[in-house]
Amino acid sequence: LDPYLQTYNRILALQSIGHNVEKIELIILGGTWSFYEESYKIWFVKRCFDAMNDFNVKDNRNNLDTSEECTWKELEEVQIKNETAYCRNVGLVFETRPDWISESEVKMLRRLGATKIQIGIQSLDNKILKANRRGHLVKETKRAFELLRIAGFKIHAHWMPNLYLSNVKKDKKDYMKIWRKDFRPDELKIYPTSLLPNTELEDLFNDKKYIPYTEDELNDVLKFCMIHTPRYCRLTRIVRDIPSGEILEGNRKSNMRQIVEEEIRKEGLKLNDIRSREIRDKNVTMNDLEEEIIKYSTSVSTEYFISYKTKLDDKICSFLRLSIPKKRDNFINELSNSSIIREVHVYGQVVGIGKRDPGKSQHLGLGKEMINTAENISKRNGFKFISVISAIGTRKYYEKLGFKKQELYMKKELQN
Repeated sequence: LDPYLQTYNRILALQSIGHNVEKIELIILGGTWSFYEESYKIWFVKRCFDAMNDFNVKDNRNNLDTSEECTWKELEEVQIKNETAYCRNVGLVFETRPDWISESEVKMLRRLGATKIQIGIQSLDNKILKANRRGHLVKETKRAFELLRIAGFKIHAHWMPNLYLSNVKKDKKDYMKIWRKDFRPDELKIYPTSLLPNTELEDLFNDKKYIPYTEDELNDVLKFCMIHTPRYCRLTRIVRDIPSGEILEGNRKSNMRQIVEEEIRKEGLKLNDIRSREIRDKNVTMNDLEEEIIKYSTSVSTEYFISYKTKLDDKICSFLRLSIPKKRDNFINELSNSSIIREVHVYGQVVGIGKRDPGKSQHLGLGKEMINTAENISKRNGFKFISVISAIGTRKYYEKLGFKKQELYMKKELQN
């Protein structure tokens, strides 16, 4: 389908059920994005931006173009237009594989406007990766995390328990590897392996070489994972939503997350991941909140997870991810001697651009407060500049805070 129509119709559908569509996070999923030809990728993204730019504009008929041809200059022109469009892009996400991540690929992703990358790590056990014919090893995953983090991207990993040759004990051990300094993703999807027809896994199952988890075994693994997920990570999804009729054996319940969460709470245990603590639509004032700063190390940086949370019930209202690189030079020249804001997010009901709504956490000034904290941390660490991996539609916001557009990032000189 034409990316223009996909994007436009999705925005229209969201608006028709009452969503504010002035701020759009665009997620392009389905396979390995990096595999496609450069010209096709430029055209595809350009058409998505055309749709966002045309939405709420009366005369948009001239944009039904399926030529699949586009230049970098044409893409840049529609990106600039989106800076002031009604539907502004506040995040652009692509899905790819660790073994496709290179310095040149990272630069291209950024030039397209990407701010977050989803990568399937599946396992951190080389034996299991080989047995499941994944096509990459742990070293490629490690390198991908390094390059993406150095470039300021948010990293959204996919991990799969119950792969061939794994078991409950191995999966728990593997999950804890995710939180070693070589990895530590910002977001995570947990996709337990599903046994589907006409696959090699079905052959292994028929030969009694592969056994899907029972519900109790899966429950045990998911409970372990959810309890051991750190506060700086968001568990975006648990269990892939595959029609139950297509699954031969194993879990067919799409609400396993809800089932496990209820068990965890009945046992009096606490969930700390971001999604479990989101404030959602609750009204708050600054007096209700307190700042929390979590510091952790990766192989290439020191990370600061700066957030505002409610004092009484630990609900998270906003957060900022600040990366302090261990090396001052960077394969992306404009990031040399610069700290990097990798994400700024404020929770609560979406408030329209330029509007105010008392009590909504989106307009308490939390973003500005967290950026001030990030600037102070950067100065204490001796950095001359602070950069942000801004989405196209948030450039004007950062301009108001003193950031200036460079080739790929927004950048600000720090004053002593």
